[in-house]
Amino acid sequence: MINFSLGGGSDADYYNDYTLGKLDVAVNIWPVILRYMNNIGIYSREFIPYIFLIANILFIPIMIASLADIGFNKEQKYYLYIFLLCLIYPSLYFFTFDIYRDVFMVLVFLIGCMVVKSCLASSSLSKAIFLFLIAIAIGWILTKFRPYLGIAFIGALLLWNIRFTKKRLILLSFSYLITLFFANYIGIFDNLTEYRAGFEENEAGSTLGLDFSNPILFIPNFIASILGQLFGFFITNTSALAVFLIETIPFLFMLIYIVRNIKFANNFLRFLIVFFVLYASIWLIGNDNLGTAVRLRIYNYLVIYICFFYILKLKRLSLKLS
Repeated sequence: MINFSLGGGSDADYYNDYTLGKLDVAVNIWPVILRYMNNIGIYSREFIPYIFLIANILFIPIMIASLADIGFNKEQKYYLYIFLLCLIYPSLYFFTFDIYRDVFMVLVFLIGCMVVKSCLASSSLSKAIFLFLIAIAIGWILTKFRPYLGIAFIGALLLWNIRFTKKRLILLSFSYLITLFFANYIGIFDNLTEYRAGFEENEAGSTLGLDFSNPILFIPNFIASILGQLFGFFITNTSALAVFLIETIPFLFMLIYIVRNIKFANNFLRFLIVFFVLYASIWLIGNDNLGTAVRLRIYNYLVIYICFFYILKLKRLSLKLS
């Protein structure tokens, strides 16, 4: 059975206390890294957010552009669009201004994607095997930050060779829901659904209140979870509305474009799509907090950014050659 803790909440204070030796229980590898930094004299809670800010406004957009094969010299317009999308991504900024693990995790994830991209494009078997082993190692590192993130990354490495067409997407979607239904029915997701049941409706109305205890209603509840948490249609306040307009609207547009042009998906894009499905499947079942959902879906959104611009370029090149 899957047994994960989804985490969430404002945990920067906990990380700082562990780093300074006030606590001794590490819930993931991030506070261990911070304590090591403190032990060698390079830890500063005030300085680290500035490093994250630089990563957020510079390195992450550059890495996403590189993964999408968008070059500044040849595709300046698309390159600037990628920078703009990343610069106005509010949820990622929220985890920039303290010692949260999220920005660092995004960097590790994108580095892993770069390794996978090189692996799948390599014409040398020995090089491909070497890069594959590095990618597995990065996936293992990701499990130390967030277990199901690393497991989804490694799972995508093993299942990337699924061929996508518009017709096959319908069959795969149906098979996917049926597989999830039976997996839940035989108890594979028991720990996830029990964890989800622990969320209580608070005054801000930040939970969907879906009850996964009835296996017969699993698929309707799962679809509702997708609509509310991944797509952000459950809008409870002005902040949620702003996030929906800035984050979700572009994401939905890009997702539709990817589905309509799925025939352009190459090996690397298939890896990203499989990761998208595996990762989302776990947290959409286990999480029922809308604030945490905005945090967890960062990887899903960034993957769609990469796929969209990659396909946009491939389609443009295809039209030029035709």
